[in-house]
Amino acid sequence: MTQTRTLAVQGAALPRFRDQSILTPVRLSGTETLGELFEYTLELKTPDSLAFSPSLAADIDLNALIGTEITCLIELEGNGQFIAGMMGNLGAANVGASTREISGLVSSARILREEGRSVVYGLTIVPWLWLTIKNQDSRLFQDMSVIDISDAVLGEYSFPVEKRLVERYPVRDIQRQHWESDFTFLARLWQEWGIYFWFDHSDGKHRLVLCDSIGAHKPHGDAYKTIRYEAPTGQRIDEEHIHALSVVSTLTTGGVASIDYDYAWPRADLSAKREDPRDTAFARQDHYEWGDYAQPQAGASGLSGEHNQPEDEAKLLTLVRVQALRCMGLRAHGIGNIRGLVTGQTFNLTHAPQIQSNREYLVVSSTLDIENVGEESLPGGSPANGQRYACETRFVIQPSNEAFRSQRTLAKPRTHGPETAVVVGPENQQIWTDAYGRIKVQYLWDRAGQNNERSSCWMRVSSPWQGNQFGAFHLPRIGQEVIVDHLRGDPDLPIVTGRVVNAFQLPNWKLPDNQALSGFRSHELNGGRANHLLMDDTEGKIQTQLSSDHALSQLNLGSITRVPGNAGREDARGEGFELRTDEHGVVRAAAGMLITTEARQNAQSHAKDMGETVQRLTQARELQENLTELAQQHAAQDEGMDQGEVAKALAAQNDAIRGGTETGDNAFPEFTEPHLTLASPAGIQSTTAGSTHIASGQHLALTTGGHVGIAAGQGVFASVARGARFFARKLGISAIAASDNVRIEAKQDGIDIRAREVIEFMSTTDWINLTAKKGIRLNGGGAELEISAKGITGYTDGAFQIHASDHQTQGRKAKPVKLPLSDISQAKMAEHFVLMERGSGLRLPGQRYRIALADGQLVEGTTNELGETALVLSESMQMATLEFLRNDGTDNAISVHTPMLINSADDAASAQPSVALEKRPVGKQQIGMRSAQFNDVQPTSAGRDAMYAQCSPNNWGMRYSTVRDKASGQLEYPVAREYMRAMRVCLLEQVQWGQTYLGPEGSKAVLRLGWPLSKDDKQAVADLVAPIVGTALSAPSVAAFGIPKSAWPVIAIQKFKGGNAVAMGMFTGSTWELAVNELWL
Repeated sequence: MTQTRTLAVQGAALPRFRDQSILTPVRLSGTETLGELFEYTLELKTPDSLAFSPSLAADIDLNALIGTEITCLIELEGNGQFIAGMMGNLGAANVGASTREISGLVSSARILREEGRSVVYGLTIVPWLWLTIKNQDSRLFQDMSVIDISDAVLGEYSFPVEKRLVERYPVRDIQRQHWESDFTFLARLWQEWGIYFWFDHSDGKHRLVLCDSIGAHKPHGDAYKTIRYEAPTGQRIDEEHIHALSVVSTLTTGGVASIDYDYAWPRADLSAKREDPRDTAFARQDHYEWGDYAQPQAGASGLSGEHNQPEDEAKLLTLVRVQALRCMGLRAHGIGNIRGLVTGQTFNLTHAPQIQSNREYLVVSSTLDIENVGEESLPGGSPANGQRYACETRFVIQPSNEAFRSQRTLAKPRTHGPETAVVVGPENQQIWTDAYGRIKVQYLWDRAGQNNERSSCWMRVSSPWQGNQFGAFHLPRIGQEVIVDHLRGDPDLPIVTGRVVNAFQLPNWKLPDNQALSGFRSHELNGGRANHLLMDDTEGKIQTQLSSDHALSQLNLGSITRVPGNAGREDARGEGFELRTDEHGVVRAAAGMLITTEARQNAQSHAKDMGETVQRLTQARELQENLTELAQQHAAQDEGMDQGEVAKALAAQNDAIRGGTETGDNAFPEFTEPHLTLASPAGIQSTTAGSTHIASGQHLALTTGGHVGIAAGQGVFASVARGARFFARKLGISAIAASDNVRIEAKQDGIDIRAREVIEFMSTTDWINLTAKKGIRLNGGGAELEISAKGITGYTDGAFQIHASDHQTQGRKAKPVKLPLSDISQAKMAEHFVLMERGSGLRLPGQRYRIALADGQLVEGTTNELGETALVLSESMQMATLEFLRNDGTDNAISVHTPMLINSADDAASAQPSVALEKRPVGKQQIGMRSAQFNDVQPTSAGRDAMYAQCSPNNWGMRYSTVRDKASGQLEYPVAREYMRAMRVCLLEQVQWGQTYLGPEGSKAVLRLGWPLSKDDKQAVADLVAPIVGTALSAPSVAAFGIPKSAWPVIAIQKFKGGNAVAMGMFTGSTWELAVNELWL
């Protein structure tokens, strides 16, 4: 008996001859398993019936077959034979008859053998997914789930994929394909997450099916929906059936425990446990492993994104792991002539000897071996040589009510050492980080990276010391090359562990020249400056530097050597320590500070030790006490008060500096109060180009074993609230004024002048005037002369003698004198004048003045540093004459004002000056070598409203004068003389006027002008003479200061007309203009 062929093949690349295929399928064998790539071997041979030579049959192009898609067709006859008389379709034959397809790609083609005139070829058929094992890659997938990653990878292959998935898979911060093939990478992820695959063959194609539940599997067609087990008896059975079946129950691990760590939730308990043991003994073994479900917000959204749900993800992963272990517990292995049994589909088993085995099963794996009917067996062939049909299928099945999961055959690869990468971030940034100090990098191997903030996930940076907001931390910057390692070798857990040098990231200091230098050096963001902490171990010249390029602020210790920038060591600068800056400096100690030059070699004794200092302070305090007692003994001071209080304060201060007794609990007793102590065995000096201010809330004590010398370039002013008392034990007290007056005044009480011996009043060139409102009494030896409004009366017990060359007595005549008021409580009007220059608004310090009141008072003096006169007091509102006096030694006035005294002595300051023209902001202006205060609306130093008296700028350098000859009263103008000389040289020797040059013979003009002057010529002349005029206007002379540029008048060169045509120039105060006649240029 013969039969038709069961096995056929289709493929666009299969060779044909005269429109007939020259290859006939002979045998197909192979295995398909859930979660694995299938592989079939197809044998084909050239038929005998075709009339072409054997050499042609063996000359098929094998390369043309490689990579092409091919489909094997297996004819399925169905079940049952026709039975007449049965109802409906119950008697139908060949139920479920169809054609089974197995499609794939040809991965290899070979010539197997020759059989007579035929050549047998062998083709290996694999799924298109097999292509994914042929590559190897290393790349990053960020913020993607396992499904997103699968779509991205499989999308590169353009083959059909069907997803039968029910789970929702979480997004992962990072998943790295670590030098793996695409298949190894995807299969590893699928095994981890419980996704498995098989292939659906239909319509001439094969589709990859991804699934994660048993419900994704469909039952076989009608012919194989139910398959019968029939033990072999030697009798022929006209039905495909299972003839060998082995049910295997295996002891499996029944529980999985896992642990993970999330540094964003460092105290969270991320342990998980899942148990589902089979009903066997010893099934509760525990499989403990490190989980992979913590996601520390390292994705693109960083800490601003939503945190994952590690508990839910842990439940899913442990469930998958338990199911993968459990599904191996009950399997059945069988053999049958079942040509239509397909992996990934279900069927019902019947007639198995074990009753509980008769159930629905999922085909986990199937191995098909089918031989076709040979040509010789077909009608007309030679039965002797004919090939008979044969089919055997070996399979593995599991109950369909048990979840299937692929076994974890692919472990996550482990890194084999650190890698290097480059720190990256957005364009135009130098640092890109988050609250955890994490960074992003571009791996050197990453072909797809964009060298920006999307090149990697956020990575932590290790540091040698890290605590809760303390430690040592240096943030890698964009462009730096860093070392990236991986926790536990997991490529999905990168961590930056260090930084390395390359050609663009050189060491802190130039090497090998500076190999003795070590330390830290930073670099200013978007700038060129730096900070550094440097240790210099140069032999014999060690030093430590803490430096900032901002204001070049440094602390230098040791053998101080300049180390600017990257170049390294330069010139030596000294030894010891230096704390310096080009900006402000502050040294602050809350409990006390000692600054001393007392030696403590090799740091002996404790830091605050200051025995010598305390000893000197004690001696000074004793000197204060001794001299105070002498002053009290001579009635110069009151006992228990005055300087005695100072001595007591010094004693308390010294006790606080010395501290208590040194004990175990108080080993360093100094400074029980926060004193600042300066100490030196040699000397202490203080100098400044500005002012020095010493302020004390209580006492100020100056104590010296030698002299106290005070030298002032201008004046010494002392104002005390209670009293001023001077005591000299020896050599007396002298007060001498080389010029001007010596004034002693008691505002309230009297003046008591006493001497044990002679008191002398002497004027060597002028009068002695004694003036008293009531009278004067002169008493000596009991005799008295009284001078008062009543007359002159003399009293004596002795003789009254007058010696004169002439003696006359005339009629009565008085000579009254108006005494200046000095007590504001006795005055009704009080005016405080401030002298200032018009135009500049500058006050005039050191300006001599004279104020005469209508009531006869005369107030003379020199303005203070604020330009203020003395406070002028009167008993009524009246006119005053205020004169600005020259500073050249004469009493000539340069400006005269006649203001009215209008401010009441009882009025407080209203911050509204009587004259406040051209008000300026509060502040000072540097003029020449001095500074002057602007006018403003603030009260005067006496707390009164200011009355401003103005003058034209009398301190212009050109108006500065000196007395040429005091006897003749002639004045010298040195600045004006220099101005005229410079102007003459400029206009005559440096300028050629048209065709005229007036300079010395042999010299040349630097400026050639047309004549008459054009507009540009006038500007050229102005530019030439401006420096000369400026020098004259702002000359810082000996007793004068110049006017600032901001107050210069407008200087115009113009042609004068009319009566002024012969004038050299004129100044207009109202418009503040200085006009120069061009005819005189």
